[in-house]
Amino acid sequence: MSKTANESKSASLRITLSTQSVDLLELLAQRGIYGRNAAEVAGRFVDSALQNFVNAPKLELKAKRKES
Repeated sequence: MSKTANESKSASLRITLSTQSVDLLELLAQRGIYGRNAAEVAGRFVDSALQNFVNAPKLELKAKRKES
């Protein structure tokens, strides 16, 4: 089954991760989970985390008033 075209625009970004994180991304890619290579897997994780951040409910913290 061929991969469908991504309709959103994309851009490259260079980041630095720990070797442990890169190893995990490569392991996921080898298993075909979330992408074909470490960079693709990382991109999907970043996109997912950003989407969760944007969709997260905004909490408004107010001091509780003591009732007499």
